Amino acid sequence: MHDTTIGLIGATFFIALTHAVMPNHWMPFALVGKGQKWGLTKTLLVTAIAGLGHSITTSIIGFIIALLGYQITAHAEAIVEPLAGIVLIIIGIAFIVVGRFRQCSHSHNHAIFSDKLVVVSLLMMLSCSPCIAVLPIFLAASAYNWGMIFSLFAILTVTTVSGMVALTVLAYFGVMKINLCKVEHYEKEIIGGILILVGIAVFLMRH
Repeated sequence: MHDTTIGLIGATFFIALTHAVMPNHWMPFALVGKGQKWGLTKTLLVTAIAGLGHSITTSIIGFIIALLGYQITAHAEAIVEPLAGIVLIIIGIAFIVVGRFRQCSHSHNHAIFSDKLVVVSLLMMLSCSPCIAVLPIFLAASAYNWGMIFSLFAILTVTTVSGMVALTVLAYFGVMKINLCKVEHYEKEIIGGILILVGIAVFLMRH
């Protein structure tokens, strides 16, 4: 039983870490942080909250699977996960539309989206994309006790949030080094285009 416990914990850690490095878990936050003129602290705060929501959503589905059986996994993957890609694409299109229809004046007071709207969209994006790969681990853990399941939730949360925050920091400073002032009239279009590509990648990585 001890070896099985270590195996479940190790599997949860590595699956969560692998899932956290997927581009749609950190790149959108760095890009949107730049587009919204957020500082690093606010960008990371939003990232951490989204990561926590992502883990909670995954764990809730995991708890349900532990109670109702493995059959729900296929339905969760087929219906819920694609919504993440859709939300990313919608955010990207919105950035492009605003970029195209904003007033053509050389001003640094560019219109940006409501922070509340953007934050809610990012939270929805990850909440609609549970870590499907870790769900069978919750099913296996249900054979032991609820303490094991809550331990897996803690590992999933810490690994996911820390991984997302670390990668967002790297991406954020990478974005900051890009001199977008040279193409300031196309800044939002560029960011929107990248977000759309990441959203499309979400669909491609599912196959």
